This record gives sequence, structure tokens and C-alpha cells, in this order.
Amino acid sequence: MNRIVPIAFVFLVTFFASCHSSKHFYKVAAKQEAGGLVNEAAESYYTSLQRKRTNVDAQIGMKRTGQLVLNNLLNDFSKYKNFGDQKSAVYAYRQANSYKERIQSVGVSLLVSDIYERDYQESKSTYLKGLYDEGNLLLQEKKFAEAEQKFNEIKQIDPNYKDTGNLGDIAYLEPLYQQGKLAMTMEHYREAFDAFEKVIAKKSSYKDASILRKECIEKGRFTIALVDFKNTSGTPGMETKVAAYTLKALTSSNDPFLHVVDRDNLQNIINEQHLQMTGIIDENTAVTVGELIGAKAILTGTVLGYSEKKGTLRSKQREGYTTYQERVLNRTDGKYYMQTLYKPCTFMEYYNSNSCTVSFQFKLTNIKTGEIIATEIIEKTLNDEVIYGRFDGDVNALWPAGQGGPNMNQNDRKALMAMMNARQEIKSSAEISNALFDQISAQMTGTIDKAVKEIVK
Repeated sequence: MNRIVPIAFVFLVTFFASCHSSKHFYKVAAKQEAGGLVNEAAESYYTSLQRKRTNVDAQIGMKRTGQLVLNNLLNDFSKYKNFGDQKSAVYAYRQANSYKERIQSVGVSLLVSDIYERDYQESKSTYLKGLYDEGNLLLQEKKFAEAEQKFNEIKQIDPNYKDTGNLGDIAYLEPLYQQGKLAMTMEHYREAFDAFEKVIAKKSSYKDASILRKECIEKGRFTIALVDFKNTSGTPGMETKVAAYTLKALTSSNDPFLHVVDRDNLQNIINEQHLQMTGIIDENTAVTVGELIGAKAILTGTVLGYSEKKGTLRSKQREGYTTYQERVLNRTDGKYYMQTLYKPCTFMEYYNSNSCTVSFQFKLTNIKTGEIIATEIIEKTLNDEVIYGRFDGDVNALWPAGQGGPNMNQNDRKALMAMMNARQEIKSSAEISNALFDQISAQMTGTIDKAVKEIVK
């Protein structure tokens, strides 16, 4: 019962506040109407009904003043129509109709004579026909942007008018389509691809845009032959690992023009061509093989250096305080109560770290010209560390030590709890090196992506 009363009270307060607000706006509206401010009064009646739609006085006032406002808007429509200004007439009527619908939203219906509706349809028909004819003429003159504006205006007034939707699409799509075709003749395949992408996104069946988009990819494809990497680091297997991450990163690129052929695929092509090539495919032999597969560049790389630094687990004893409860006699009232006390304790803090360092150089070379398209030496170090604590007692009762007693600072306590619950397993050198090669291959792919975008315009 105690919970129900406050909720009911809040509801009643809110209800009366709402009623008061509605009455307030009604009184404002009545004064405005009495002073001849019909438009202002109509807005205040509208606001009153927004607060409380069942306010009968506000409904009557809204009906009275709203009809006057609507009649004035309809009179503007008739004036424009009689003067032959069909555009202004159409928009004046639409404004009047929007006002009628707005007032309807608060439960008050306003009246519009059928004569106005008939006259509006006549004006609309005349105006839309003019827009439609102008739009078609602009299409013929290849003034696509202006034509699109005309057809968009028609769709706003009457979305189902003739074949406006299709013509509006043409006005938007045709310049993009022509832009794509022109870019293709200039061998700007990326620019053409982007234009056809926009066309297809709007209308996938528009002319032969899908076919041309595919043709752009085929003609603009930049194939890179990924050959065996070298390893001068002294640590076996590093070249294989970095090559695997490189292939993964390059094949994950979202550039539709970047195509990668790795060592295994190169060998398959060699076998298909019944060629004899033994040993490692390197910079010297890759040019020949690259030409067979239509590659435009070869990617070579060398692991220059690799080192691991494995830490040893270190520990140190730390001082702290632990809480406990003690039953204490209150000599004033003779009763016992529980008191929280602190006693010194110790806990262990542990620290360990592992790190890996890699130095890698790659080179992207144009097969035909021998020009170096991109090259970079990437040096990275990645480390992992753990700092955690162990306590034989109840961790939740543990506090850090301060000057002569427990440290009651909440931030220091949170830091201690975080350390006690921290991760204890350190990442292995293999895990760190995998993450390191992942970062290196991502950086290399970013550089190559940028270079390819500059080449394939």
C-alpha cells in the first residue's frame, strides 16, 4: 500500500499539470482570437489540444480559427489558379492540404469543398504535363542534371505520374554510365568501375553496366606474383611465416583490381605449361614466370633480422592489510557489536614479459620496366607482460599498506584488486611473433594498396 500511494500521487500531479498546461494555452488562444490574431490563436488552440485532446473548448476554438486559416490558404490557391500561375496554385493547395492534415492529427476535422479538389486536379495536371515535357526535352539535350530536377519534382507531387520514375532514373544514371564509358576509353578503369558501381547500385539492369564493370576489372587487373621470400635472420622458417601472413593480407584487400598469385599457383601454371623450372623462384626467374601469367609486378621480401627476448618470472613480497570482524563490548549500553579491524599481512606480486623484434624488407617491382614500385624496411617490436598478485587469504578482504596502517584510497584499492585478478599466463614467443607478422603484413599491404591505386586510375 505504501508503494501504491506515491505512484498514484505522481500520476495525479502529472495529470493536473497536463490539464493546466492545456487550459493555459486555451486562455492564450482565446485572448489572441478576441484581438483578431486568428493565425496565432489557431496555433495556440493546436498546442492546447496537443496537451489534452479532450479539451472541448479548445476543440471548438480550433475548429473555428482553423477553418478560417484553411480558407485563407484555399483563397490563395484560387487566386493563383485564376491568374494562370499553375505552379504556385499547386503548391498553395498542397500547403492547405498539409495544414488540414496537421489539424486532423489533434482530432479536429476541417472542411474543403469538392470544388477546390477539382480545381487542384486541373492545375496539377497542367503543371505536371509542363514539367514532364520540359524534362523530356532536357533529356534529349543531354542536360541530365536539370532533367533529374524536373522528374524529382514530379515524383514529389505525384509519384505515379506516367513513367516519371524511369525517366528520373535515366536522368541520374545516364551521365554516370557515359562517364564510365569515357573513362574506359582513357584506360581509367578504376574511375570507370566506380561509375558503373553507382549505376548498378541504383539499377542493376541498366543497359550493360554490369558487363562493363566486369570488363573494367579484367582490363585493369593488377596481378602481383608473390615469390619465395629470403631469410637472412638466422632463424629458420621466418620467411615462410611472413609469406603466409602476406598472402592472407593481400588476398583480404578490398581493392577489386589487386590480384595475387602465390608460389603454389605459380608452380601449377608452370606445370600446366609443361615448363621445366627447378629450384626456388626468385627475382631473376620470376620475371619469366610472371609474364606467363600476365603479372605486372613481383613481390619479393627478405627477413633481415629476428630476435626473441624471453623473460623470467620475478616476484617480490608486498605488505598489506586484511580486514576481520571482532565482537566488542560497548561499555556505555552494555551491548556487544561487530567492529571491522585491520591486521598486517603479506602477499606476492609477480612480473614477467616476452618480446619479439622483426626487421623485414619488401620490394614490389614492375616486371616490364624493372622499376621499383614500392619498397620499405619495416622494423617492429611487440611485447607482452603480466603483472599479477597472489594472496593465501580472502582477496576481497585485502587492502594496500599505507603510512602506519592500511591505505584507504579507493583508487589504490581498485588497482590492487585489478592486479590480484589479472591474467597470469604470458603469451608465448610464437604467439607474439604471429601477431607481429600480422602487423607487418598489414602495413605492407597498405603500402601496396596505395601504390596500386596510383597505378590503376
